[in-house]
Amino acid sequence: MDAISLRHQTDFHLKSTFWLSVTAATLILPFAYYHLTHEHGGIGIGAVITSLSLYFVAWACHRKTYKTIYTFIWLTPFTTLFVAYLTNLVGITGTYWCYSTLILYYFMMSERQAWVSNIIFALVNVPLVWHLFETHEAIRFTVTFSLVSAYSAIFLHIIALQYSELHKQAITDKLTNLYNRTLLKDSLEQAIHQANRTNTAFTLIIMDVDHFKKINDELGHEIGDQVLMQLGIFLKGFLRSSDKIFRIGGEEFLILLYNTDEASSIDIAEEIRKGIEDLSLIPDRTVTVSIGVAGLSSVRDWKQWMNVCDKSLYEAKNLGRNRVVACEG
Repeated sequence: MDAISLRHQTDFHLKSTFWLSVTAATLILPFAYYHLTHEHGGIGIGAVITSLSLYFVAWACHRKTYKTIYTFIWLTPFTTLFVAYLTNLVGITGTYWCYSTLILYYFMMSERQAWVSNIIFALVNVPLVWHLFETHEAIRFTVTFSLVSAYSAIFLHIIALQYSELHKQAITDKLTNLYNRTLLKDSLEQAIHQANRTNTAFTLIIMDVDHFKKINDELGHEIGDQVLMQLGIFLKGFLRSSDKIFRIGGEEFLILLYNTDEASSIDIAEEIRKGIEDLSLIPDRTVTVSIGVAGLSSVRDWKQWMNVCDKSLYEAKNLGRNRVVACEG
């Protein structure tokens, strides 16, 4: 998964964790207040610590500094021991908190951390229940506890898979299976930021299929689509996994080359142009492309960078097409 896709998934997790933490912390507060003022002070203190911990998690999510490992290291042992203490003190009603705690783990941590937390929680609390209660009560608890844990794991796993698939569909061009324009701005801004911070070289390549309208008009859109699909396959096979390839228009493609200066990018662009010219995309007809190249030097705005590369592409077309033209950004 690339860094930008990972960031989108992280944002989704931060938002869900934020609202879950705020809701849980707010609902626990009255319980904490009641025990502090009317019942058992130890339970009240434990509930207050739990509520404050959840508010801290929500605050960290709001600031986008939340790390699941902090919750794993702190909340897992604390909530495990607190629920055990509660169960030992008040009896069977203390086990009711087990279920919400399990669900909390799955929403606030990674899947692996949640599994480990649940195992730790079960190793402490299940034997305690069997020690404190009658056999039939212990069996009921063990079965329901196992079901809630399994259901939560399956449900969250399915949600994660579906979110990943939906996000992939949102950023992918269906015809070529390349990136669409959705991640373009973020990708270029990230490249500029990384270039400023680490002096890493980045280069843009914009490629346009020559006389593509004529292909569609004379041979039909199905043939045109086949050409675009084959170009997508060629580009993905030719370029590195660290490079990003976008379909940004009907017959227009953009390539962001990672850690590649303009001089090397011109050679790569020429290899792409020649490789496409040598492909047998349409019987008895040669498909060619015009290519513009723009390195990243003085340019510090993604739109300006795109404009510089577009000018190179237009010059390649004006000079007769099927050629590479470079302009330094």
